[in-house]
Amino acid sequence: MQNSINTHSCCINILIDFCVHLVYTINMKKMLVMGIVFCLLAASVGCKCLAVSTSPTTEPTAEPTLHIPTTPTPSPSPQAVVIMASSSPTSTPISTPQPTPSPEPLLLDGLIIGIDAGHQKHSNSDCEQICPDSPQTKSKVSSGTRGIQTRIYEYEVNLDVALILRDLLEASGAIVVMVRTDNDVNISNQERAQLFNNANVDLAVRLHCNGSDDHSNRGAFMLIPDEAHTDWYNENLEAATCIIGSYCELTGLTMRGASNGITERDDQTGFNWCNRPIVNIEMGHMTNADEDILLTDPDFQQLMARGIYDGIAEYFTKGQK
Repeated sequence: MQNSINTHSCCINILIDFCVHLVYTINMKKMLVMGIVFCLLAASVGCKCLAVSTSPTTEPTAEPTLHIPTTPTPSPSPQAVVIMASSSPTSTPISTPQPTPSPEPLLLDGLIIGIDAGHQKHSNSDCEQICPDSPQTKSKVSSGTRGIQTRIYEYEVNLDVALILRDLLEASGAIVVMVRTDNDVNISNQERAQLFNNANVDLAVRLHCNGSDDHSNRGAFMLIPDEAHTDWYNENLEAATCIIGSYCELTGLTMRGASNGITERDDQTGFNWCNRPIVNIEMGHMTNADEDILLTDPDFQQLMARGIYDGIAEYFTKGQK
């Protein structure tokens, strides 16, 4: 735009110079008129040029672009989730919880069994009454016999078997009352009986081994209180019968005694002071060399305890069969 203005200014200046020249060289009057005409003409032309040059510049028109409208692809409309109601709805079967079966009761569940491992390491020669209504007395407790071959004491064998028997009974649900679990104790026979009374045992079992001056004597047998010194004679007899039968069958030892291996006694302090069912098993003769070796053998002691346990279990379950 600035260049156009400069160009038009130059044209005007030239025309003015031309007119001045004509004034001086030609008839001043005529030239004056012509000069005026030319000045007007130049001014007119200059204005037109100026008007053209100052008009707004239009931007070049862009070539038209052919626009082909495209069909817009419809966006997927959300699908409606239609839940069809079944005319006959299928109900999920509700499982009825099954009651947990109660465990089978243990064979001797809740029974109270007393075990007296006879004798102890040190004897007590002090005397006590052998019976509540008798003035007769005897030593409170002795240390028992001794193995003729092994030189093992009876009180040791008695306790070894008692501990095994305890475990068997407890595994069957019995409550076991042990007179002793150690050899070095001082418990009289009367005190042992009273312990069973206080515990209200269902059956007390005294464990002993026998000794004899005749070393050929052998075999096992039972002792029970005579009928005059117990209120449980029939129970004692039945329990003794079951125990000695089972014991001899399992160990192979001879059942000693004329009356099914059972002998009644009235001089046993441990019997006479006990007012609960009670029996005593003499498990064999430690004064017999062969039986001494058996009775002190740990593996054989397992059989001994098992035989006694089986007899106790038979006694308590006999009426249930």
